[in-house]
Amino acid sequence: MKLSKVVEYLKLLQAGSLEPDCDLAIGQLSNISHTVVNHHLQFTNLSEEMSANLVQVRASIAKFQSTLEVIKENLKDQVARHSIEYYRMSTVLFEQEMIFETPEYILNRRLSIDAENRERISSRIKAYGDWRLPGMIIRPGLESFIEEMVPLDPLYVLDQHDELLQPCVSKFTPEYQKRLRLYKINDRDNNTEILNELPNNQFGFIFAYNFLNYKPIEVLERYMREFHVKLRPGGRAVFTYNDCDYPQGVGLVENNFMCYTPGGRIKAILANIGFELVEHQVGPYDIAWMEIKKSGEIKSFRGGQTLAKLVRK
Repeated sequence: MKLSKVVEYLKLLQAGSLEPDCDLAIGQLSNISHTVVNHHLQFTNLSEEMSANLVQVRASIAKFQSTLEVIKENLKDQVARHSIEYYRMSTVLFEQEMIFETPEYILNRRLSIDAENRERISSRIKAYGDWRLPGMIIRPGLESFIEEMVPLDPLYVLDQHDELLQPCVSKFTPEYQKRLRLYKINDRDNNTEILNELPNNQFGFIFAYNFLNYKPIEVLERYMREFHVKLRPGGRAVFTYNDCDYPQGVGLVENNFMCYTPGGRIKAILANIGFELVEHQVGPYDIAWMEIKKSGEIKSFRGGQTLAKLVRK
């Protein structure tokens, strides 16, 4: 059985908790039993029989819940066993196949995102668009999010090829294009920091959309560790990824489209690095994203800003 089907089964069993309903049912039965046992009108042996039945109901529900937990644990064990191979598959996909993707293919590879999550992400960008702080966007692509990051100053724009940077840069006037700080990055060299050319402890906000979805877990962890170094205390990052704690995410791995990066594993990585998880959202399609914060309070020592008017071409 494919891992996506195992995860789907597990999610179905985790979808709702039995405890509130069972506690309510037991409470109602207990009230009825108390009334019967303590009423002055008694029927031979029936009150004792009802009390015994209530004990049996409690025991049966407890046994049902125990069996359900055993099934869940067995499914989790299957997920853990499958995960070893899926992590390996993702590394092979990244190293041997994704290296041949053309800029045109990458630019036209878009995420399916619902209106609610698009608005939530936009609101986070706008909330941290402070002119007193530098910002970083990785793979702006053909999306419009970069336009909401213009208040950040300076704005660093990163991707792996010049051809991937030009479509977003060309949206702006020549005057503003000169203010953008463009950098090419290489995350395939394990001996060099990916963001080594950028300043440490400076960024107020980092944004990566439809980028880490195609990175295996070990590369994603490298980015998270470098984000922590580049952000100033109190700085935030928002990034999308492929949440393989959900069947749709695993299905994208099985179709060799994205990498295997379970949300639970990412949360453990973030906690180990020292990030605070501010928000975690999984949408109805292939969108999943997190907002994280570096500990501390964000500060800026700027006293003024060089203003410029931006005019769309």
